[in-house]
Amino acid sequence: MKKQQKKWICLLLLAIMLCYVQPNIVQAKENMISLMYIQSNRCLTNLGFSGTTANCSLTVNGKKGTSSISGLLKLYDITSKKTVSSWSISTTGSVYRGTKTATVKKGHSYKLSFSGKVYGKDNKNGESVSSSTRKKN
Repeated sequence: MKKQQKKWICLLLLAIMLCYVQPNIVQAKENMISLMYIQSNRCLTNLGFSGTTANCSLTVNGKKGTSSISGLLKLYDITSKKTVSSWSISTTGSVYRGTKTATVKKGHSYKLSFSGKVYGKDNKNGESVSSSTRKKN
């Protein structure tokens, strides 16, 4: 077999192997994405419905030395393109866990989002944290 033919066969085999070992591409859902934080361990939103009441929960866990957590929790009606309700979140310490409620409509899709900051011991230059989730009632 000639050198040129061997090269082509090797290239062809390599191309076939790459087709079989290429990584599977998986689309991540919005609420599955996790960011790497320095000052905080977790920022998680959860949206549930009971009839026409939306239960909007938020958990933010700061790491040891966290002095405070603050931000804005917002419920948005995607269907009618309007903000349903928003709440200012502020607490001292390293953990915030809370649930807010709002009246919503059946058949509409909603987005619950949080954008805030987690502050360290110096209480300056807080680390930005965010989370969001979407759900249909």
